[in-house]
Amino acid sequence: MVVRTVVVLELENGFLIAVEQPAYHLGERLGFQFLVYMIGLDATQCLQNFGNFLIFFPSVQSFGSQTWDCAFAVQALLACNLTDEIGPILMKAHDFLKTSQVTDNPPGDFESMFRHASKGGWTFSNKDHGWPVSDCTAEALLCCPYFSMLPPEIVGEKMEPERYYDDVNCILSMQSKTGGVPAWEPRRAPSWLESLNPIEFFDEVIIEHDKVECTASALKAMTLFKKLYPKHKAKDVENFIRNAAKFIEDTQKLDGSWYGGWGICFTYGTWFAISGLVAAKKTYSNCLAIRKATDFLLKIQCEDGGWGESYRSCPNKKYIPLEGNRSNLVQTSWAMMGLIHAGQMERDPTPLHRDAKLLINSQLEDGDFPQQELTGAFMGNCMLHYPTYRNIFPMWALVEYRSKFQSPKIF
Repeated sequence: MVVRTVVVLELENGFLIAVEQPAYHLGERLGFQFLVYMIGLDATQCLQNFGNFLIFFPSVQSFGSQTWDCAFAVQALLACNLTDEIGPILMKAHDFLKTSQVTDNPPGDFESMFRHASKGGWTFSNKDHGWPVSDCTAEALLCCPYFSMLPPEIVGEKMEPERYYDDVNCILSMQSKTGGVPAWEPRRAPSWLESLNPIEFFDEVIIEHDKVECTASALKAMTLFKKLYPKHKAKDVENFIRNAAKFIEDTQKLDGSWYGGWGICFTYGTWFAISGLVAAKKTYSNCLAIRKATDFLLKIQCEDGGWGESYRSCPNKKYIPLEGNRSNLVQTSWAMMGLIHAGQMERDPTPLHRDAKLLINSQLEDGDFPQQELTGAFMGNCMLHYPTYRNIFPMWALVEYRSKFQSPKIF
């Protein structure tokens, strides 16, 4: 007899994770084999996905994704060029980001406890979390300088330059010898330690690994910082940019994509990679990686003009479309922005017109966009639900489309 139980962990910030456990034969030695699935957003969908399994809903408190969500939302809103209309919203977001920056290192002799310096960084959630993440730090840095260029009576007082310096110092300290940037702290341990991983359902959790998304976010932030503060650690910043761009080019897959570790999956990683390379002054004409990435995205476009990738791409580490070749609006937005950054509007805007038509026609009467498949991921097998993604990215993509369509000269 096989006993199978599904535990659904519904976190307070809206994430939803499903773990099948335990899977064992009665009468044999008790063992646990965890398999993680992407599921829907309610108990009905859980039952549809897992059949007659026994389902429990324990309460789990999580640290949230406030900074991560806020940084993306701010960039999308700023791109709308509606500052006068949404001033109070921008002021609150600016205040949250300023308040959430980590302003001190861990207490005590933190280096002897193998903690990395945290001063200047941003966490996934807020300052209380205390453990900065490289891409959260970079995405926040992409927001605050733009706030400093806007009238303080609309968005509040700008951050002091010294806090930007702390931020950049934090990012600089994270870069690996490969040029890549991991998520939480610099790489220290040898790769062979991953063979000791006792967790069957998490991939690459024993040591830090360089991530293309983290590298691309940091690369974009560094190029912006260099323009605004060209004298601060100029040589270190320049080396960072050059090495990060090389890492992104070197880690491209043969089909032109990049594997995304924090989203689903090759669509996500490819959008980040293109945006990072473009920030480093790479273009379709001078960068083979961007040309290959463009070909990859165009090749996987769905018949309705969108893009849709299955969560199964994450554990299988190869591109797998959604069942029925249907589109997902968030992934459609990622692909659209990737193509826009790669200069597709100048060459042949037809795929982008089809894309924009799908996004526009998918918006609901109240301005919301429908919730579809999960698009967040971590550790290869777990899927995350980011509730705000469905509104942030379609809006952001349409803003980019409108601005480039009205002004064809992209770069």
